[in-house]
Amino acid sequence: MKQHFQQIDILKGLAIIAVLLLHSLSREQLIASYAVFHIWQAVPIFMVLMGLNLGMSYSSKTLHFDQLYTPHYFQKKALRIIFPLLLMYVISLVAGFVWEQVYAREVYTLGWKNLIGVLPVSGKGNYFITLLLQSLIVLPLIGYTFNRWPVRTSLVLVFVEIVFQLIAYQIPYFEEDRYLYDAALFRYFSAIALGLWLSRLITTSDKRYSWLLLIAGIGSGLYLYFHQSQGISLPYIRPEWQAQLFLTFPYAALLIFAGILAFPQQSGFAVLQTIATIGKASYHIFLAQVLYFGLVQDDMDIALNLAVCLIAGGVFYWLESYLSKKLS
Repeated sequence: MKQHFQQIDILKGLAIIAVLLLHSLSREQLIASYAVFHIWQAVPIFMVLMGLNLGMSYSSKTLHFDQLYTPHYFQKKALRIIFPLLLMYVISLVAGFVWEQVYAREVYTLGWKNLIGVLPVSGKGNYFITLLLQSLIVLPLIGYTFNRWPVRTSLVLVFVEIVFQLIAYQIPYFEEDRYLYDAALFRYFSAIALGLWLSRLITTSDKRYSWLLLIAGIGSGLYLYFHQSQGISLPYIRPEWQAQLFLTFPYAALLIFAGILAFPQQSGFAVLQTIATIGKASYHIFLAQVLYFGLVQDDMDIALNLAVCLIAGGVFYWLESYLSKKLS
């Protein structure tokens, strides 16, 4: 039976709150607060956690390749990922229509990208939905190969990520439309690899190799510092995401490891339970905030953004969970 770590839910809760803050603050405010070390780590933390959860779910299994993409797997992922997304498509279509009638402002983002995860009313961070859809196909294969050849799989993941970055730098299309680059799961392959290794570190009492993560995380933090404060930029890699690549993900992994050590595995403390509940609803809150930031023009009211997105996402989580139970 898979061991449950409340710390993971807490970290997801903190990360989704960081996403809302990231989308509420100006770039100047983020830079001034050194957000690259905390708020800007939200998506890397989610991606490392993706690898961590994958490693924990596969650690006790001996799978054959033909057991990866079963009807049960796709049914489970359809209920967990696709069904909430389809519901939000419908909600965004209705909300967009009402918004246009009331405010006489066009808010729809209709086109071929709706087929790959862009909501009909699309706001900040929509690319993460497309990342998540790709993970449904790619993660089982990564988990399968890592279980058998962990070192080789990790090296391949890092290599593929670097090669993708080098190739993407040469593609003129990304100058005109960054969405496919932003939403490419290849950009986070090393983060997934780190999560896989982290799953082994936290499920064993032997922590003697944790010093490797500490050294890598500190080195990663130094790169982030010089990147932001000194404007250091890597050649032959697109500039938009140089604070989120293979050199920076060890810092996110170190934050997760520190959080797992700092927070209790199970706690009845009200604040931690609340944050863990937010973490369980993080996907639904994320979908709600994509719609919200696609509708509103003035998004600088931080308290309002947090309140609306957390409440709307929580209600959506409750509603979707009720409907999915009926379906299953």
